[in-house]
Amino acid sequence: MQDEERYMTLNVQSKKRSSAQTSQLTFKDYSVMLHWYKILLGISGTVNGILALTLVSLILLVLCQSEWLKYQGKCYWFSNEMKSWSDSYVYCLERKSHLLIIHDQLEMAFIQKNLRQSNYVWIGLNFTSLKMTWTWVDGSPIDSKIKIYSETCSSVFKWICQY
Repeated sequence: MQDEERYMTLNVQSKKRSSAQTSQLTFKDYSVMLHWYKILLGISGTVNGILALTLVSLILLVLCQSEWLKYQGKCYWFSNEMKSWSDSYVYCLERKSHLLIIHDQLEMAFIQKNLRQSNYVWIGLNFTSLKMTWTWVDGSPIDSKIKIYSETCSSVFKWICQY
């Protein structure tokens, strides 16, 4: 017996099931798979929605409309015609923007560099008689370092829109 070789085989064939057992297990398996498929589909849809919104937001932040200039993540449009302050204000609102709000000296330098043969333009400052102060159209206070000149609102000037 010492010199005898021995072999062992493994039968990997599964037991044959009756057709009733097979269809019952398959239905159960499909039910579980369908449940997980629905969950994964919901997660995938949510992720795709978030990605789409992020992409649209980035595009809107990065791109300016034609004829608008981009500077420090904002878009600026310089008019060629002249209007009153109120008409200029409405013009900007109709284009989903507002009259220019200047936040710092760098922005002021950009504006001055891009003004076309015009010393005076309408910007988004207004005087509230109730508080007796100048405020920007978004409600923020004015920086005292920015040099402004007041004018009656019925005067006509070019203007700058911003978004």
